Amino acid sequence: MPMNNLILKIKRAESPFYRRLKNIAKAALTFQAPIPRALDPIFRFIIYWRQTRFEIGERLSVAFFRYPVLRAMCASVGKRLKMEHIPNIASGVKVYIGDDVYLSGSLTVAGGRVFDNPELKIGNRTFIGYKCIFSVARLIEIGDDVLIAGGCSLSDYSGHPLDPDKRTAGVQVDPEDVRPIRIGNKAWLGRGAIILPGVTIGEGAVIGAATVVTKDVPPGHICVGNPGRLLSRTVYDPPTRAANPE
Repeated sequence: MPMNNLILKIKRAESPFYRRLKNIAKAALTFQAPIPRALDPIFRFIIYWRQTRFEIGERLSVAFFRYPVLRAMCASVGKRLKMEHIPNIASGVKVYIGDDVYLSGSLTVAGGRVFDNPELKIGNRTFIGYKCIFSVARLIEIGDDVLIAGGCSLSDYSGHPLDPDKRTAGVQVDPEDVRPIRIGNKAWLGRGAIILPGVTIGEGAVIGAATVVTKDVPPGHICVGNPGRLLSRTVYDPPTRAANPE
């Protein structure tokens, strides 16, 4: 009997025999050794030691390998950079990183072939979350004290022309279709936000999670939805509280 059929019969418990096999399998999967709770400090120490060893290895890897590799790929890197993984930076893209920047997890910087030496500029004290993607054909400029949550995507060009014949021929977009993106100081981009070409996000503005921003966002405003729309209140207005149900 093929193994897959045997496993399926056990899962279905088609007969008393297979039902007993299923119960035996459950007992094996949920078996717990009768270790007394008095030994908990030993296991806590083991976990602590494993975590400490991992963190030490990570810090050494950043200091002696990952940071030098990143610095070699960038046009400039500021002081006190905090990073975890080496970003995937396309050749030809000039990346400028300010002081006290935190690159959390991996990120991708893809370059368009429309202009020579496209630029990604990251301001001071800016945080960039895990798995963010920057597609830059000319310029993406990020201000100081900006928070960019994980999974965000920023692109100053569409990547491909609308004409299907040009797409299949591998033709790039026209230069006039490349429009820089600018993120103002202290702005906050929620997880999975998508910033489309030509968008300027004003200082202190907030972009909701999974928002697709197609137009400029004024300073201090809140943008949510797909396509993004501005809320009536700003970040400086006190939040409205739900009425007391009593």
